[in-house]
Amino acid sequence: MTSITKLRTSQTVKFFDNAVALSLVQAFHRHLDIESLLKLFYSQATATLQLVGMRFKDPDGVYSFEYGDSGPHTTSYNLTYQDTKLGEIVFHFPRRASEDTLATAEDLAALVMSPINNALIYARARRTPPVRPKLTDASEGQVPPIAPGNDDSLLLLGLDGFTEIQDRDGPQWAQALVSSMQSQINDGLREADSVYQIDGGLIAVLLPKTSVARAVEVSKKVRVLVAGLHLKDGIESTQLTACMGIAGTKHAQTAEEVFSNAKDALLLAKAEGANTIKSA
Repeated sequence: MTSITKLRTSQTVKFFDNAVALSLVQAFHRHLDIESLLKLFYSQATATLQLVGMRFKDPDGVYSFEYGDSGPHTTSYNLTYQDTKLGEIVFHFPRRASEDTLATAEDLAALVMSPINNALIYARARRTPPVRPKLTDASEGQVPPIAPGNDDSLLLLGLDGFTEIQDRDGPQWAQALVSSMQSQINDGLREADSVYQIDGGLIAVLLPKTSVARAVEVSKKVRVLVAGLHLKDGIESTQLTACMGIAGTKHAQTAEEVFSNAKDALLLAKAEGANTIKSA
């Protein structure tokens, strides 16, 4: 059994170049539904590793999926992301796997850990009342319905200068910055709060039982958390900043309305200048 304890970045994954690793991570992140994510992952793993089957089971045994057949040779990985146990993936091979194949399997497992973590957070949130606004892939524009009257808030955050960083340093580095920002925010907020990375370099923070006024105060804390990250170019160090847009659910009828309001507030913040916070 091999244990993966830390998600590796695209710079340290050995058997995929940076562009391929980034493409895989982005494809995985587009699926917040745990079953559709694992189906996509199994499809990719089958094509890459010539598997005959795969099994996934989360630590609580609530989410258990099996694909293909049980082959004569297996390799299992205990997945841990930022000290959170995600569960076990078991790969079934038709024959004994080579060292290169096993290393590639570990790379794939490393690349899917952050998406699995997000999908499990999302799945558990759907099972736990009160109902909160839930985001799917922003590029598809699909947000499930929410219960009207909840006093929750959604915070959308965009890294200042993201497009310029992506153009100058490449999409891999821009993605690494957004992932670092997501981790920094996740570590600094309450356990009840959910932090997602969505398309376009955006981060969404779901704040349950948090009014818009209170969310504005939380956003100031998020601003400090983001400022704890720095870009270093030689001896020069630049503090990261981000604009934020906030929307509440209390007077909204649908989750689409909440998401749209937060996006509008973020656009207003960006128009005013870097490191600006606006609420709808």
